[in-house]
Amino acid sequence: MKKKFLSLFVLFVTALVPCLMAQEAEIFRQEGIASWYGREFEGRPTASGEIFDSSQMTAAHPTLPFGTILVVTNQHNNKSVTVRINDRGPFVPARIIDVSRAAAQQLDMIVTGTAPVLIESIERIAVTAPVSPIQSPPVIVSQPVIVSQPVVIQQSPSTVTQPVIVATSINQIRLTPEININAEKNYRLQIGSYRIARNAVEVFERLKNSGLDPAYERFTDGNNVDFYRVVLAGVRGIDVQSTTEKLIAAGFREAVIREEN
Repeated sequence: MKKKFLSLFVLFVTALVPCLMAQEAEIFRQEGIASWYGREFEGRPTASGEIFDSSQMTAAHPTLPFGTILVVTNQHNNKSVTVRINDRGPFVPARIIDVSRAAAQQLDMIVTGTAPVLIESIERIAVTAPVSPIQSPPVIVSQPVIVSQPVVIQQSPSTVTQPVIVATSINQIRLTPEININAEKNYRLQIGSYRIARNAVEVFERLKNSGLDPAYERFTDGNNVDFYRVVLAGVRGIDVQSTTEKLIAAGFREAVIREEN
């Protein structure tokens, strides 16, 4: 009986070991573009719940488990740094990792903002289902209203411009509220408002890549909840039309417009 039990045990272990080994992946390697993020997120919670500290050697990755240790090598200069994953991101296509400011300094990519990198795990990583990046939908500060008529730009005798076309199709954009745009005044276009700062970064980058000059606005609502607005400030009335065309080309379909003092 004991021999039979021992034989069954050996067979069980023999079958189990390959299964356990199959659950362990090889050393993780990935090549792509790295970016960095810093003081604008200082003191904010990361996706892991850890408070972000730009002076620490940490990074954000879309899927790797929190706590994974990676060696990041800048392929332009062969400089390397060791970072620990504690956040989700980046949310910009073609980018594979966001490193802290301290790590970016070691990689000598502060000025360039991005760099081609090789990332490698120090230890083997257990094979698990991919972890979805933690994101939240944008918070709409005011509900957009579809305007059926073009916004009329008030023109001075010396100024000639075209009216801003407001959304009725996918090739147009919704501006709220409905206002008359003076070609000689300045306006602020709010593209989105986000509870999670990382989502604001994605929109900021898309606007930058479209040739626009976005900015962040941080504010706190009545419940002491922080939000990040992404805005285009100081847009001249005469330039509103061309600005909305760039927004459409970047995939944006609505914006909140306000006159600046």
